[in-house]
Amino acid sequence: MAFRSKAGFLPLLALALLLGSCWNPFHPPLVDNSDGTLRYGTPLEVLQSLELAYKERNINIYKEILAPDFRFELISSEVGQIGIDVNGDGIRDSWWGYDQEVLYTSNLFSTGSTDGSTPAPDDLYLRLQVPPETNWEEDPELGHEDWVVIPCNFDLKLSYYASNSMLTASGIARFYLKPANNRWYIAIWRDESNL
Repeated sequence: MAFRSKAGFLPLLALALLLGSCWNPFHPPLVDNSDGTLRYGTPLEVLQSLELAYKERNINIYKEILAPDFRFELISSEVGQIGIDVNGDGIRDSWWGYDQEVLYTSNLFSTGSTDGSTPAPDDLYLRLQVPPETNWEEDPELGHEDWVVIPCNFDLKLSYYASNSMLTASGIARFYLKPANNRWYIAIWRDESNL
């Protein structure tokens, strides 16, 4: 009888030792205490949300950080290549607004170019080097007294596995951020990249 109880005890002991050996008191399990809420209370949080939107290819996050009157501004050397006729006068403009930006970014995140010539990248990476707050600028334009301008070095990489190719852009992006309704928005993204 004592032999039977020892035989039943040994498998339980082995199981307990096996399960106990997987626990490491010096490396406790990671616990996510975040509440899933995006933060837009500071300009820095908005730029972190921009990186997150690219990382997750989340167009809803992206739309949340753009002001309704958002403008994307190109450097003059890019107008001939990627500028569009915003106002219908037959001339390519050096900027576009919120709706066009959301369309372009949505395509980048999910479907590729509107004309189908370029697919969405397999891997998408945006890294901003946000300078210390002491290097942020005030917007000198009248009516923008509470805006901040943050010049960020950035790296953007789009990888395409099928063609074993990569498109990259780097340079400086100037983000003009404005406060409204107790939060911040990107009002202007001025591209100063090197393609």
